[in-house]
Amino acid sequence: IGVLMPGDMGHGIAKVLIENNFKVLTFLKGRSKRTLKLAKEARVINIDNFENFLKEVDIILSIIPPEKAFHQAKFVTSFSSHIEKKITYVDCNAISPNTCLKIEKLFNNKHFEFLDGGIVGLNPIVEKGKTRLYISGKDTEKLETINNKGIIVKSLGSEIGKASAFKMIYASATKGTFALHAAAITAASKTKLFNEYVEELEFSKPEILKAMKNMTPRIPLDASRWEGEMYEIAKTFKTLNLTHKLHEGAADIMKLAQKTPISKENRQTYNKSRTFEEAVNMFVKASKKN
Repeated sequence: IGVLMPGDMGHGIAKVLIENNFKVLTFLKGRSKRTLKLAKEARVINIDNFENFLKEVDIILSIIPPEKAFHQAKFVTSFSSHIEKKITYVDCNAISPNTCLKIEKLFNNKHFEFLDGGIVGLNPIVEKGKTRLYISGKDTEKLETINNKGIIVKSLGSEIGKASAFKMIYASATKGTFALHAAAITAASKTKLFNEYVEELEFSKPEILKAMKNMTPRIPLDASRWEGEMYEIAKTFKTLNLTHKLHEGAADIMKLAQKTPISKENRQTYNKSRTFEEAVNMFVKASKKN
C-alpha cells in the first residue's frame, strides 16, 4: 500500500496498517522535515524513485491538503506509461464532489482504478482503529483487504462523488461549528464580555462550552489545511443550491487562526498548559492585524 503523504493523518493510517502486517511505502521527495520525521516514526518505507514506487504498490491512498489533491493526482498519472499492472488510487482528501470528478478524469486509462474516499474521525492511532474511510466507486471490494485492519472501511456504493459528498457534509457541521465557536468567543472577548459569556454557557449550555474550550485553542494547528476544506465545502453547498457563505466565513476564521502564535506549533509541540483565555486573547490580537 502506498501512502501519499504520511503527514498528521497519513502517518497514522500508515502506522496502523504496518501493525496489521501490510507493507506500506511512500515517496518523500520534496516533503517537509516534519513529514519525513512522521514517516520515520511510523516505519514507512521511502522509495526514492517514483517509477519504482509504482512498481511496488497495489493501492495508493492519497492523503494531502485539499488544494494539492488535483496536482498530486496529475503527478501520479503522468507516470501511466511506466505501469504494467492495475493500481487502485483512492483519493481520501477533503474535496467537493465536483473536484473529485475532475480528478477522476485524470485516471481514465487502463492502468488505474479510481475510488472516491473521505476520512472521518481522528488519526487512527488516537481513534484506536475506529477512524472511518468512506469510499465509493466501481470496485470498492478492493479496499475490503484493509477493513478493520487499523481502520474501518465503509462503502457508499458505485457512484464517484458520494464519499466526497459525505465527507463535506460531515465536516460542514464539525469544523464549521469549530469556526463558529471560535468567532463567538473571540467576539465576546473583544466586547469585554468573556467572563460573562463563559459563565452563561456554564449555566445554560455546558456542552457548548466544553466543545469550545476543547477545539478553539487547537484550530490553529490545522487551520492551514482546514481553510481549503472550508472552500471545498462551500463549493459543495453552492452546487446543492444551498448557501456557500457559511463556510466561506468559516474559512475566514481559519485564516485568522493562522495569524496566531499557536499556528507555529503542531500536534506534537502543542502547549497544553496554555489557558483557554490565553488562546482566545491570541485570536483577539490576530484580529487587530491588517
